[in-house]
Amino acid sequence: MSAHRYPLRELAGDYARAGAGLLATLGPLLFVPASPVMIWLLGGLAALFLAFGARTALRQMTVVRVDEAGITAIGPVGATIAWEDLERLALAYYSTRRDRTRGWMQLSMKGRSRSVRLDSTIDGFRDITAAAARVAVRRQLPLTPATIGNLAALGIEVHDASAGGTGAQVANGPGHA
Repeated sequence: MSAHRYPLRELAGDYARAGAGLLATLGPLLFVPASPVMIWLLGGLAALFLAFGARTALRQMTVVRVDEAGITAIGPVGATIAWEDLERLALAYYSTRRDRTRGWMQLSMKGRSRSVRLDSTIDGFRDITAAAARVAVRRQLPLTPATIGNLAALGIEVHDASAGGTGAQVANGPGHA
């Protein structure tokens, strides 16, 4: 079994952005008389920044455990997916630059009744992704070309095992899980 967390150093920027957004939206409301329209506008934006900060705190409190039985997110909003119940695996890349040189990945797994989403800032992201990919291959789950390409970018080679793209196999080799 392995346990993984989102490190504070990875979340510090999100906390700073949430704080700056709250300061920029609530500050004027506290010190300057505002019209009802400005109160609704700035209050709505403040609510978004507050929700973003709360989401960041939830990620910090979450521990993800991976073992031979499945994956479990332990925390305020926890979920468990038994590997035998895995129905869908997707790995998406979100770029923050036009040249796609910076960004993050998000691993989405869906079980019978639960979903788990993890982003690449969690410790051990590649290991978690490799374990999920092995299960997806074993269960012959369909993988999109984008997911296969993103797995390859992590060094996890997945080859289509059927002409229709309904199954895959994980290639073995140095650095591959």
